[in-house]
Amino acid sequence: MARNKQQDSYWISFSDIMTGLMVIFMFIALNYIIQIIEYKFVEQDIYNALQSNLKNEIDDKTIELSPDGTVRFNLNTTKKELFITGDYEITSVFDSILKEFTPKYLKIITSKKYLNNISEIRIEGHTDTVPPKPEKHRESYDYNLELSSNRARAVLKYIRESEVYLSYPDSIKTRLDFLFTANGLSYSRALNNSKGVTYLSQDKSVNNDLSRRVEFKIVTSNEKLVEQIVKKE
Repeated sequence: MARNKQQDSYWISFSDIMTGLMVIFMFIALNYIIQIIEYKFVEQDIYNALQSNLKNEIDDKTIELSPDGTVRFNLNTTKKELFITGDYEITSVFDSILKEFTPKYLKIITSKKYLNNISEIRIEGHTDTVPPKPEKHRESYDYNLELSSNRARAVLKYIRESEVYLSYPDSIKTRLDFLFTANGLSYSRALNNSKGVTYLSQDKSVNNDLSRRVEFKIVTSNEKLVEQIVKKE
């Protein structure tokens, strides 16, 4: 009889442990869910703010705004260029667009509502697949990687030298310097006629006019967590 009591005591203790572990697991899962909801809320809220403040630019197709808050500059649909061909010098047309865009964009991302929820703002330069002129003696991808990197840096330099940026207190400028990165992607994210990334699409044809572009991508604080959870699923 004593042995049976000992066994019952053992199984009760084991059951308590399992119950405790389940409660801990539920709290962890709930925390993940809350963070995902917060991430999606912030992403949607930033998108709404960008859509509202950049309405004119969106309407006249100067920029395109994706649901995740990515801003895309591509003037080739209007037969105008962002940069001097084969160079990273910003054209007068793109200069005038950035002059209007920069204060609106910075006003949104420096808002107390968003600033601490943003972990990175990527300025991406993208090129077409056209190889360099023979006299350059460069492998095409490598040449365009350098070109796209220089173009992304040129845009970041423009922002850092803008009047609105320079007017911010040092604390905000330091935060922006931490957030902004300049990234060149050569033609690795070339687009097709449907504006889809060719590598990820069934349509592998390349639209070089659409592929030449600059994009601003906002990464919120919990985005990497969401990516990890999705991968596990």
